[in-house]
Amino acid sequence: MQPTIEPVMSVQIKEYPRSWCPTKDSIMCVGFDSGRISNIDSHGEFLEDYSIEGPVIGLVSLDCSLIAASSTSGLFSLGEIAWDLRMEAGCEHISKSNEGVFVTDGSGSIINVSKKGEILRSKKIGSVDVIHSSDDGLFIGLGLTDGRLMILDNELNTLFESLPADDDVESISCIQFRPDGTLLVGRNSLGMAVDDRPENRLECWNPKEGLINTSEMPSKPTSLCVTEEGVLVGCFDGQLIDMKVGVEGHRKISQMAYMISDITQWDDEYLVSYWFETSRITTEGDVVWRFEHHGVVEGAMLLPNGLVAILGDDKKSRGPSPIYFLNPDLSPMAEKIEGFTEPDADSIGDEFSGSLTEYELEMASKRHNLSNQGEILIETLNEEIEMKLDEGPAEGDVLADLIESAKSLNIPPVADAGDDITIHSDEDGKATVLLDGSRSYDPDGRVSEWLWVDRDGKEIGQTPQLRARISKGVHNFTLFVTDDGGAESSANITIQVR
Repeated sequence: MQPTIEPVMSVQIKEYPRSWCPTKDSIMCVGFDSGRISNIDSHGEFLEDYSIEGPVIGLVSLDCSLIAASSTSGLFSLGEIAWDLRMEAGCEHISKSNEGVFVTDGSGSIINVSKKGEILRSKKIGSVDVIHSSDDGLFIGLGLTDGRLMILDNELNTLFESLPADDDVESISCIQFRPDGTLLVGRNSLGMAVDDRPENRLECWNPKEGLINTSEMPSKPTSLCVTEEGVLVGCFDGQLIDMKVGVEGHRKISQMAYMISDITQWDDEYLVSYWFETSRITTEGDVVWRFEHHGVVEGAMLLPNGLVAILGDDKKSRGPSPIYFLNPDLSPMAEKIEGFTEPDADSIGDEFSGSLTEYELEMASKRHNLSNQGEILIETLNEEIEMKLDEGPAEGDVLADLIESAKSLNIPPVADAGDDITIHSDEDGKATVLLDGSRSYDPDGRVSEWLWVDRDGKEIGQTPQLRARISKGVHNFTLFVTDDGGAESSANITIQVR
């Protein structure tokens, strides 16, 4: 049994957390789809709430203020320096810059905004999937929906642009800067072209020199954690990979049961999140402890008070899960067996001590006449004892029992999201697609629930079929189906819009 750890405290929330960041004044700040922004202090208490227009898709904590990005309204500065910047196309991503923040909007533009809310410069680049800025805020890396990689400086000048292969469909799954300015890019292709290019790879880019190195990965990279010597890579198939600068190849540290969604460094070890669990794992792959969340873990965040916040989304019950606060250095406890506690010897009275009572000692000291009892016993043994064997169960009863036993087993449903497709966009650069999960079925019952989510885990529908309006690029969708017995399965579909 693997050792477990209990949370130091938990905070119940009424909505799914959409974005979060650590702050100086409180422990953390959480944004929700309703536009509410909550500060949570070191005791798990909610401080003053803020409210903006539209879902809070991103939060950035600056020296004197908190910048909140709304998917429908624009940017809002909360704190000592208060302002709002209305953006007609809304915000899609936000990241810290040396002058304020970088933000991308729904029209395909990237904008550099100052701490005072002034637009310093903007540039049209296209739809963006992932972004990350360097620690000094002088460079930003962008993974675009069409598979392009762009590296810009703080003036929004294009330093490098890497195009996807013409004969394949590519996407960028994760991106992160090292402290030395090297950009790590998790890149993937569908493998539609047969050549020497790896389908899953990790690229290293220098903002001044360009591509440094490409390493083939055993599976699609889904999360990155930079280390002093290199990077830890979490993969779609659950592999945890260690890669070191200047060392060829990689080392597999551990194998998780599900896709790794987050890796956070803690001292010389790592907090690895996958599905409903977060585990502390050594560099040799040993599990120090594991913690099970109520929902699918979407993030682990280091806090100023030395705790770690674990945030998740319980997609099955569709109810918000609590935010849990862990102290990773607490001593783990062995997994207990339900309903069993070993009694304390001191708490057991003489009645159950195992020793003979005074009466029992007195009776044992007396000699008894066993002759009569012996004769009776011999007579009994000499008697012919007739035994009637119970008749065995009828064959029909056995078959009925087997049928009932089979009925009690719940076979998981089979999810079918359809085949990967490539379609052409209209004059607006978008296309309407039909997501069809109606071919999903349950072998021993019926499918009772459908849930479609996009690559970011955002829920987009709860019906077998739905229509979606998507822009040019590569889009990944996941279908979750649940049967009437509570079993669940999933399937993925990739759609490219040219």
